[in-house]
Amino acid sequence: MSLIEAADIEKFMGRYSIGRDNGQGSLHFIRIKIPGGILTSSQFRGIASLASKYSRGIVEITDRQDIQLHWIRAEDSLDIFSSMEEMGFTTDMCGQGFTGARYGDVRNIICCPASGIERDELFNCYPIAKDLTKFFTGNMAFLDLPRKFKISMSGCGADCTRSWINDLAFIAVKNRYGEIGFTILVGGSVGASLPGPRLAKPTGIFIRPEETFKVAVAVAEIHRDYSNRESKAKARFKWLIESLGMEKFLSILESKVGGKLERYNGQIFSKQTDHEGFKPQNIEGYYYVNIPILGGRLTAPLMVKIADLADKYGSGELRLTPTQNIIIPNIHEGDKDSLLKVLTEMGFPMNSSRSRWLSVGCSSDFCGKTLNPHAKDIIKDIVEHLEKHFGVETLNSIKLRINASGCLNDCGASLVADIGLIGKQIREEDRVRQVYDVYAGGSLGNNSSLGTLIIEKASPEKLKFMIASFLTNYLKKRKDNEDISEFCKRYTKDELRDFFINFRGELTIE
Repeated sequence: MSLIEAADIEKFMGRYSIGRDNGQGSLHFIRIKIPGGILTSSQFRGIASLASKYSRGIVEITDRQDIQLHWIRAEDSLDIFSSMEEMGFTTDMCGQGFTGARYGDVRNIICCPASGIERDELFNCYPIAKDLTKFFTGNMAFLDLPRKFKISMSGCGADCTRSWINDLAFIAVKNRYGEIGFTILVGGSVGASLPGPRLAKPTGIFIRPEETFKVAVAVAEIHRDYSNRESKAKARFKWLIESLGMEKFLSILESKVGGKLERYNGQIFSKQTDHEGFKPQNIEGYYYVNIPILGGRLTAPLMVKIADLADKYGSGELRLTPTQNIIIPNIHEGDKDSLLKVLTEMGFPMNSSRSRWLSVGCSSDFCGKTLNPHAKDIIKDIVEHLEKHFGVETLNSIKLRINASGCLNDCGASLVADIGLIGKQIREEDRVRQVYDVYAGGSLGNNSSLGTLIIEKASPEKLKFMIASFLTNYLKKRKDNEDISEFCKRYTKDELRDFFINFRGELTIE
């Protein structure tokens, strides 16, 4: 790379950065922000080209609708940034390498992946998410937050953006007069930072659409101005919400927005969907298809093929989902069968269980905190085993979500899954081994809950058999349409543990 003028470097400051890797021979990564998860087929091909040149032909869709490239060399970063700028993208600021409570930014704002096309949608959040992204990106007033700040927006009536684990979540609702607006949740995070994993707290307020932008900025300002800067462990927004309490937080928020906020005590979510499979759009005769990637990892050639499908069958648009999948919108109903056949031939069986769409695995093979087998491999192994063992119809009746994370940071949001796996390393004599703690009973939506630790230090090779044993007990003992979270609340931890293993304490392997 040739010598670069200072001005060439300065134009990227505040909008681009590389992160730190420590695995698979990768020293650095780049996390490309895709606002609201929406991009064009040409942009997707452009990222595939970057991956081919700089990232060994591999990309990862994250659970925040980003695209992540690994194996990035520091000396190539400015060339990559230049290409990204031409495509209209920036990056997350990736401040994990800094000690102390500072250099946090507003991360990619995740949005309902069916925004603007979902049938019976309450409100299209994407334009607001896009405006907020433009406001926060490179904005020096918000590039030194105590820690990162995560925002989600959902207008479809479902918790498809995992609102409960965001610092600030907007959910479209109707008030008692039938007006559509938003209620917000604050202070969610499942990571290990203090005060530990927390579901976001409902604020009980109603915000009109025209007030949304102002409220989002005000809450980010509260994090910037009031969150803890003495300790990095206490610098997440959830610590501030725990410290202030809801009444004090709302008082500060109202003083910032300049008036009393209307109260809301209605239901938060009106339906349950992650937009999986083929779904009808709000235009008669058109559908969108959600392609199950299961772990979110793609090769550059496969990306090009998917972009081609978006051009041939859709309108040249693609959407990334918070469950690491890809949506192609605007498919005419006459093309559904043809596209279904093509996707199956490409290795994306659309007749699979919903678990392929719902389950998430983090990039634990790059963070340097885990050993083989890693989260994405674990998830694939488990889902494939369960599909063979129980069949698609049975798994679909359960609506099973299994998430895996390589470490306590829980990047895969394991604590809000039906079955959650969190990895750690243990020493056995002269070797270090990867094991997983098993959680059960996490959930999202109106009955949100964090999973309960049931089994510690489970061997990775036994996980699929343990989960199959648990599901067998669940299917035999559940009441009516009782979901896994409700089922787990009826039993003690010891009883739940017995469901994962047989009465002799050995694994039930069938």
